[in-house]
Amino acid sequence: MRAAVMWGPGKPFEVQEIEIAAPGPGEVAVDLHSCGVCASDLSLTTAFGQPTPVVLGHEGAGVVAAVGAGVTTVGVGEHVVLVWVPPCGRCAPCRRGDDYLCANRRSSADARAGKAARPSPLSVDGTAIHQGMATSTFAERTVVPANAVVRIDDDVPFPVAAMMGCAVPTGVGAALRSARVRPGDNVAVIGCGAVGLNAVMGAVVAGAARVVAIDPLPERRALAETVGATESAAPEHLAELRDLDIVIDAVGAPATVTGAWKAVRRGGTVTVVGAGRPDQVVEINAYELFHDDKRLTGSFHGGISMHRDLPILVGLWRTGRLPIEHLIDSTADLSRINEVVAAQQSGAALRILLSPRS
Repeated sequence: MRAAVMWGPGKPFEVQEIEIAAPGPGEVAVDLHSCGVCASDLSLTTAFGQPTPVVLGHEGAGVVAAVGAGVTTVGVGEHVVLVWVPPCGRCAPCRRGDDYLCANRRSSADARAGKAARPSPLSVDGTAIHQGMATSTFAERTVVPANAVVRIDDDVPFPVAAMMGCAVPTGVGAALRSARVRPGDNVAVIGCGAVGLNAVMGAVVAGAARVVAIDPLPERRALAETVGATESAAPEHLAELRDLDIVIDAVGAPATVTGAWKAVRRGGTVTVVGAGRPDQVVEINAYELFHDDKRLTGSFHGGISMHRDLPILVGLWRTGRLPIEHLIDSTADLSRINEVVAAQQSGAALRILLSPRS
Protein backbone atom coordinates (compact mmCIF):
# COMPACT_ATOMS: atom_id res chain seq x y z
CA MET A 1 0.00 0.00 0.00
CA ARG A 2 1.00 3.65 -0.35
CA ALA A 3 2.03 5.63 2.72
CA ALA A 4 3.80 8.91 3.47
CA VAL A 5 6.94 7.96 5.41
CA MET A 6 9.08 10.43 7.34
CA TRP A 7 12.56 8.92 7.48
CA GLY A 8 14.14 11.44 9.84
CA PRO A 9 13.05 14.18 12.26
CA GLY A 10 11.46 17.06 10.35
CA LYS A 11 12.32 15.63 6.93
CA PRO A 12 9.89 15.84 3.98
CA PHE A 13 7.46 12.97 3.54
CA GLU A 14 8.25 10.28 1.00
CA VAL A 15 5.15 8.64 -0.49
CA GLN A 16 6.08 5.05 -1.25
CA GLU A 17 4.91 1.45 -1.13
CA ILE A 18 5.18 -0.21 2.28
CA GLU A 19 3.99 -3.49 3.80
CA ILE A 20 1.21 -3.77 6.36
CA ALA A 21 0.34 -6.81 8.43
CA ALA A 22 -3.16 -8.24 8.79
CA PRO A 23 -5.03 -7.29 11.96
CA GLY A 24 -4.27 -9.50 14.93
CA PRO A 25 -6.60 -10.41 17.80
CA GLY A 26 -8.45 -7.34 19.01
CA GLU A 27 -7.36 -5.24 16.02
CA VAL A 28 -9.03 -3.79 12.94
CA ALA A 29 -7.77 -2.76 9.51
CA VAL A 30 -9.18 0.49 8.14
CA ASP A 31 -9.03 1.66 4.53
CA LEU A 32 -8.49 5.42 4.89
CA HIS A 33 -10.55 7.71 2.68
CA SER A 34 -9.72 11.09 4.23
CA CYS A 35 -7.16 12.46 6.65
CA GLY A 36 -6.11 15.87 7.88
CA VAL A 37 -2.64 17.26 8.51
CA CYS A 38 -2.61 18.66 12.04
CA ALA A 39 0.17 20.94 13.31
CA SER A 40 0.99 18.44 16.04
CA ASP A 41 1.77 15.80 13.39
CA LEU A 42 4.59 18.00 12.14
CA SER A 43 6.10 18.66 15.58
CA LEU A 44 6.00 15.06 16.84
CA THR A 45 9.43 14.11 15.50
CA THR A 46 11.13 17.41 16.38
CA ALA A 47 9.62 18.57 19.69
CA PHE A 48 8.04 15.48 21.20
CA GLY A 49 10.53 12.70 20.54
CA GLN A 50 8.61 10.50 18.09
CA PRO A 51 11.08 7.92 16.71
CA THR A 52 11.59 7.60 12.94
CA PRO A 53 11.04 6.21 10.37
CA VAL A 54 7.37 6.81 10.96
CA VAL A 55 4.03 7.09 9.23
CA LEU A 56 2.35 10.03 10.94
CA GLY A 57 -1.26 11.22 10.93
CA HIS A 58 -3.98 10.95 13.56
CA GLU A 59 -6.98 12.77 12.07
CA GLY A 60 -8.70 10.34 9.72
CA ALA A 61 -11.77 8.40 8.65
CA GLY A 62 -12.40 5.38 6.49
CA VAL A 63 -14.02 1.98 6.12
CA VAL A 64 -13.29 -1.16 8.13
CA ALA A 65 -11.58 -3.59 5.76
CA ALA A 66 -10.92 -6.51 8.14
CA VAL A 67 -11.22 -7.40 11.81
CA GLY A 68 -9.08 -9.63 13.98
CA ALA A 69 -10.21 -12.38 16.29
CA GLY A 70 -12.48 -11.32 19.11
CA VAL A 71 -13.55 -7.98 17.62
CA THR A 72 -17.30 -7.43 18.02
CA THR A 73 -17.60 -3.64 18.31
CA VAL A 74 -17.27 -2.92 14.56
CA GLY A 75 -17.68 -4.92 11.38
CA VAL A 76 -16.30 -4.97 7.85
CA GLY A 77 -17.78 -2.23 5.68
CA GLU A 78 -18.66 0.12 8.54
CA HIS A 79 -17.51 3.73 8.41
CA VAL A 80 -15.28 4.77 11.31
CA VAL A 81 -13.30 7.69 12.70
CA LEU A 82 -9.82 6.99 14.06
CA VAL A 83 -9.35 7.67 17.78
CA TRP A 84 -5.82 8.69 18.77
CA VAL A 85 -6.70 8.58 22.47
CA PRO A 86 -8.13 5.03 22.66
CA PRO A 87 -9.46 4.22 26.15
CA CYS A 88 -8.56 1.00 27.93
CA GLY A 89 -11.75 1.21 30.02
CA ARG A 90 -9.95 -0.10 33.12
CA CYS A 91 -7.71 2.65 34.51
CA ALA A 92 -8.83 5.31 37.01
CA PRO A 93 -9.37 8.10 34.41
CA CYS A 94 -11.44 5.76 32.21
CA ARG A 95 -13.54 4.60 35.15
CA ARG A 96 -14.37 8.17 36.16
CA GLY A 97 -15.39 9.11 32.60
CA ASP A 98 -12.19 10.93 31.62
CA ASP A 99 -11.11 8.30 29.10
CA TYR A 100 -9.32 10.89 26.95
CA LEU A 101 -6.74 10.84 29.77
CA CYS A 102 -6.41 7.05 29.69
CA ALA A 103 -3.39 6.09 31.81
CA ASN A 104 -2.55 3.19 29.50
CA ARG A 105 -2.27 5.25 26.33
CA ARG A 106 1.34 5.21 25.15
CA SER A 107 2.77 8.73 25.21
CA SER A 108 5.66 10.37 23.39
CA ALA A 109 7.52 10.30 26.73
CA ASP A 110 7.19 6.51 26.68
CA ALA A 111 8.62 6.47 23.17
CA ARG A 112 11.60 8.60 24.22
CA ALA A 113 12.21 6.25 27.16
CA GLY A 114 12.10 3.25 24.84
CA LYS A 115 9.17 1.59 26.58
CA ALA A 116 7.75 -1.34 24.70
CA ALA A 117 4.51 -1.07 22.74
CA ARG A 118 2.64 -3.46 20.48
CA PRO A 119 4.75 -4.24 17.40
CA SER A 120 4.09 -1.92 14.49
CA PRO A 121 2.20 -3.54 11.61
CA LEU A 122 4.14 -1.36 9.15
CA SER A 123 7.46 -2.18 7.48
CA VAL A 124 9.64 -1.62 4.41
CA ASP A 125 11.89 -4.50 3.29
CA GLY A 126 11.97 -5.87 6.82
CA THR A 127 12.58 -2.49 8.49
CA ALA A 128 9.88 -1.64 11.02
CA ILE A 129 8.08 1.66 10.49
CA HIS A 130 6.68 3.34 13.61
CA GLN A 131 3.01 4.27 13.88
CA GLY A 132 2.66 7.98 14.70
CA MET A 133 0.08 8.52 17.47
CA ALA A 134 -0.58 4.76 17.09
CA THR A 135 -2.88 5.63 14.18
CA SER A 136 -0.78 6.37 11.05
CA THR A 137 -3.50 7.91 8.91
CA PHE A 138 -1.11 9.17 6.19
CA ALA A 139 -1.57 5.88 4.37
CA GLU A 140 -4.06 3.94 2.31
CA ARG A 141 -4.66 1.55 5.20
CA THR A 142 -3.88 1.32 8.90
CA VAL A 143 -4.19 -1.38 11.55
CA VAL A 144 -5.17 -0.27 15.05
CA PRO A 145 -6.71 -1.71 18.23
CA ALA A 146 -10.49 -1.98 18.01
CA ASN A 147 -10.91 0.69 20.70
CA ALA A 148 -9.05 3.14 18.42
CA VAL A 149 -12.01 3.44 16.06
CA VAL A 150 -15.55 4.66 16.60
CA ARG A 151 -18.38 4.06 14.19
CA ILE A 152 -19.90 7.01 12.33
CA ASP A 153 -23.01 7.21 10.15
CA ASP A 154 -22.34 6.32 6.51
CA ASP A 155 -23.84 9.56 5.20
CA VAL A 156 -21.27 11.78 6.93
CA PRO A 157 -18.78 12.84 4.20
CA PHE A 158 -15.33 11.43 4.81
CA PRO A 159 -13.62 14.88 4.99
CA VAL A 160 -16.09 16.00 7.67
CA ALA A 161 -15.68 12.69 9.49
CA ALA A 162 -11.89 13.04 9.40
CA MET A 163 -12.09 16.50 10.99
CA MET A 164 -14.11 14.90 13.79
CA GLY A 165 -11.05 12.84 14.64
CA CYS A 166 -9.12 15.76 16.14
CA ALA A 167 -9.79 19.39 15.20
CA VAL A 168 -13.53 19.32 15.93
CA PRO A 169 -13.53 17.53 19.30
CA THR A 170 -10.40 19.34 20.48
CA GLY A 171 -11.73 22.81 19.68
CA VAL A 172 -15.42 22.34 20.40
CA GLY A 173 -14.59 20.36 23.53
CA ALA A 174 -12.26 23.12 24.76
CA ALA A 175 -15.27 25.44 24.87
CA LEU A 176 -17.97 23.02 26.00
CA ARG A 177 -16.11 20.58 28.26
CA SER A 178 -12.88 22.23 29.45
CA ALA A 179 -13.72 25.95 29.66
CA ARG A 180 -17.40 25.22 30.32
CA VAL A 181 -18.67 28.26 28.46
CA ARG A 182 -22.11 29.26 29.74
CA PRO A 183 -24.95 31.18 28.10
CA GLY A 184 -24.20 34.90 28.17
CA ASP A 185 -20.42 34.56 28.65
CA ASN A 186 -17.96 36.88 26.93
CA VAL A 187 -15.33 34.68 25.27
CA ALA A 188 -12.14 35.29 23.30
CA VAL A 189 -10.31 32.64 21.28
CA ILE A 190 -6.62 33.17 20.52
CA GLY A 191 -5.50 31.53 17.30
CA CYS A 192 -7.88 30.82 14.44
CA GLY A 193 -6.42 27.62 13.07
CA ALA A 194 -8.64 24.57 12.76
CA VAL A 195 -8.76 24.00 16.53
CA GLY A 196 -9.33 27.66 17.37
CA LEU A 197 -12.13 27.99 14.84
CA ASN A 198 -13.81 24.94 16.31
CA ALA A 199 -13.48 26.55 19.73
CA VAL A 200 -15.28 29.58 18.29
CA MET A 201 -18.07 27.32 17.07
CA GLY A 202 -18.18 25.56 20.43
CA ALA A 203 -18.56 28.86 22.26
CA VAL A 204 -21.42 29.78 19.93
CA VAL A 205 -23.11 26.42 20.58
CA ALA A 206 -22.75 27.03 24.33
CA GLY A 207 -24.65 30.32 24.01
CA ALA A 208 -21.85 32.83 24.54
CA ALA A 209 -23.07 36.41 24.14
CA ARG A 210 -19.78 37.64 22.72
CA VAL A 211 -17.14 35.61 20.88
CA VAL A 212 -14.00 37.48 19.87
CA ALA A 213 -11.61 35.75 17.46
CA ILE A 214 -7.95 36.76 17.80
CA ASP A 215 -5.55 36.05 14.93
CA PRO A 216 -2.86 37.95 12.99
CA LEU A 217 -4.30 36.91 9.59
CA PRO A 218 -7.29 38.99 8.35
CA GLU A 219 -8.63 36.07 6.31
CA ARG A 220 -8.67 33.84 9.40
CA ARG A 221 -10.49 36.52 11.36
CA ALA A 222 -13.04 36.82 8.56
CA LEU A 223 -13.54 33.05 8.54
CA ALA A 224 -14.07 33.11 12.30
CA GLU A 225 -16.88 35.62 11.85
CA THR A 226 -18.36 33.43 9.12
CA VAL A 227 -18.63 30.50 11.56
CA GLY A 228 -20.08 32.53 14.41
CA ALA A 229 -17.63 34.95 16.03
CA THR A 230 -19.35 38.21 16.91
CA GLU A 231 -16.15 40.17 16.24
CA SER A 232 -12.45 39.70 15.62
CA ALA A 233 -9.19 41.46 16.35
CA ALA A 234 -5.46 41.25 15.72
CA PRO A 235 -3.34 39.96 18.65
CA GLU A 236 -2.04 43.41 19.55
CA HIS A 237 -5.57 44.45 20.43
CA LEU A 238 -6.21 41.65 22.92
CA ALA A 239 -5.22 43.88 25.85
CA GLU A 240 -7.91 46.37 24.86
CA LEU A 241 -10.74 43.89 25.37
CA ARG A 242 -12.74 44.16 28.58
CA ASP A 243 -14.97 41.93 30.72
CA LEU A 244 -13.82 38.65 29.21
CA ASP A 245 -15.16 35.73 31.23
CA ILE A 246 -13.16 33.12 29.34
CA VAL A 247 -10.13 33.18 27.06
CA ILE A 248 -9.33 30.00 25.10
CA ASP A 249 -5.73 29.88 23.91
CA ALA A 250 -5.44 27.66 20.85
CA VAL A 251 -1.75 28.52 20.37
CA GLY A 252 -0.19 27.50 23.68
CA ALA A 253 2.95 29.64 23.54
CA PRO A 254 4.12 31.41 26.72
CA ALA A 255 3.32 34.81 25.20
CA THR A 256 -0.25 33.84 24.31
CA VAL A 257 -0.92 32.18 27.66
CA THR A 258 0.28 35.25 29.58
CA GLY A 259 -1.63 37.52 27.20
CA ALA A 260 -4.78 35.53 27.87
CA TRP A 261 -4.11 35.68 31.62
CA LYS A 262 -3.83 39.47 31.54
CA ALA A 263 -6.92 39.87 29.37
CA VAL A 264 -9.39 37.73 31.33
CA ARG A 265 -11.43 39.44 34.04
CA ARG A 266 -11.00 38.90 37.74
CA GLY A 267 -12.60 35.53 38.50
CA GLY A 268 -12.35 34.49 34.86
CA THR A 269 -10.88 31.39 33.24
CA VAL A 270 -8.02 30.83 30.80
CA THR A 271 -8.15 27.47 29.01
CA VAL A 272 -5.08 26.38 27.06
CA VAL A 273 -5.81 23.94 24.24
CA GLY A 274 -2.77 24.77 22.09
CA ALA A 275 0.16 22.33 22.42
CA GLY A 276 3.20 24.18 23.71
CA ARG A 277 6.70 22.74 23.51
CA PRO A 278 8.02 20.67 26.44
CA ASP A 279 10.78 23.22 27.10
CA GLN A 280 8.45 26.24 27.27
CA VAL A 281 7.60 27.69 30.69
CA VAL A 282 4.79 30.07 31.61
CA GLU A 283 5.22 32.36 34.63
CA ILE A 284 2.18 33.54 36.58
CA ASN A 285 2.32 36.04 39.43
CA ALA A 286 1.45 34.10 42.59
CA TYR A 287 -0.25 37.03 44.32
CA GLU A 288 -2.33 37.75 41.22
CA LEU A 289 -3.36 34.09 41.09
CA PHE A 290 -4.71 34.43 44.64
CA HIS A 291 -6.03 37.96 44.62
CA ASP A 292 -7.76 37.93 41.23
CA ASP A 293 -9.21 34.43 41.70
CA LYS A 294 -8.48 33.58 38.09
CA ARG A 295 -8.32 30.01 36.81
CA LEU A 296 -5.75 28.57 34.41
CA THR A 297 -6.76 25.19 32.98
CA GLY A 298 -5.48 22.82 30.33
CA SER A 299 -7.57 21.09 27.71
CA PHE A 300 -6.28 17.79 26.33
CA HIS A 301 -8.33 16.64 23.32
CA GLY A 302 -10.99 19.09 24.47
CA GLY A 303 -11.96 16.83 27.35
CA ILE A 304 -13.88 14.76 24.79
CA SER A 305 -14.62 11.05 25.09
CA MET A 306 -14.89 10.02 21.46
CA HIS A 307 -16.96 6.90 22.10
CA ARG A 308 -19.44 8.95 24.14
CA ASP A 309 -19.39 12.33 22.42
CA LEU A 310 -18.98 11.68 18.69
CA PRO A 311 -22.75 11.23 18.17
CA ILE A 312 -23.29 14.60 19.87
CA LEU A 313 -20.83 16.29 17.50
CA VAL A 314 -22.45 14.63 14.50
CA GLY A 315 -25.86 15.86 15.67
CA LEU A 316 -24.57 19.43 16.00
CA TRP A 317 -23.12 19.20 12.48
CA ARG A 318 -26.39 17.82 11.06
CA THR A 319 -28.38 20.74 12.46
CA GLY A 320 -25.93 23.30 11.04
CA ARG A 321 -24.56 24.37 14.41
CA LEU A 322 -21.08 23.09 13.53
CA PRO A 323 -20.46 24.27 9.94
CA ILE A 324 -17.34 22.15 9.56
CA GLU A 325 -17.35 22.38 5.75
CA HIS A 326 -16.36 26.06 6.02
CA LEU A 327 -13.02 24.97 7.48
CA ILE A 328 -12.10 22.63 4.60
CA ASP A 329 -10.26 24.34 1.74
CA SER A 330 -10.09 21.36 -0.61
CA THR A 331 -8.98 17.74 -0.92
CA ALA A 332 -5.78 16.38 -2.44
CA ASP A 333 -4.18 13.03 -3.24
CA LEU A 334 -1.76 11.64 -0.66
CA SER A 335 1.09 12.18 -3.13
CA ARG A 336 0.73 15.95 -2.58
CA ILE A 337 1.27 15.81 1.17
CA ASN A 338 4.38 18.01 1.16
CA GLU A 339 2.51 20.68 -0.83
CA VAL A 340 -0.36 20.49 1.65
CA VAL A 341 2.03 20.89 4.57
CA ALA A 342 3.64 23.95 2.97
CA ALA A 343 0.27 25.56 2.23
CA GLN A 344 -0.99 25.06 5.77
CA GLN A 345 2.23 26.18 7.44
CA SER A 346 2.31 29.39 5.37
CA GLY A 347 -1.29 30.21 6.23
CA ALA A 348 -2.35 29.93 2.58
CA ALA A 349 -4.74 27.13 3.56
CA LEU A 350 -6.48 26.15 6.77
CA ARG A 351 -7.21 22.44 6.18
CA ILE A 352 -6.62 20.52 2.97
CA LEU A 353 -7.88 16.98 3.48
CA LEU A 354 -5.76 14.22 1.97
CA SER A 355 -7.47 11.39 0.10
CA PRO A 356 -5.19 8.35 0.46
CA ARG A 357 -7.35 6.09 -1.68
CA SER A 358 -8.13 8.52 -4.51
